[in-house]
Amino acid sequence: MTGKKKWISFMIVLVFSIICISCAHAKPPKPGPGFVWVKVHTTPAGHPISGHWKYIGTPVKGKAWVQGHHNGTGDWVEGHWQILTPLKKGANWVPGHYGPRGKWISGHWR
Repeated sequence: MTGKKKWISFMIVLVFSIICISCAHAKPPKPGPGFVWVKVHTTPAGHPISGHWKYIGTPVKGKAWVQGHHNGTGDWVEGHWQILTPLKKGANWVPGHYGPRGKWISGHWR
């Protein structure tokens, strides 16, 4: 190979590598039917919220979907189903959600 061909080959590999790196981040697999992907967005208060799966399907008796979120230490917690067991009769489950300042509020009984 001549010097010019080597240079062109190197540039093609470099450009292809940069394109691949920019595409490396992908959303996690869909957990099942009844889910929609919520894109990265910012709250009205200006706090960024990562993309996550949101359950919009019919309610599942005895379970609640906990969407993916950053916990108190900043680690990412994948979305998952949580089994609901009320602490007292007549209690209502409030699903986990992001507050107005972008902080994750875990699901809880009220």
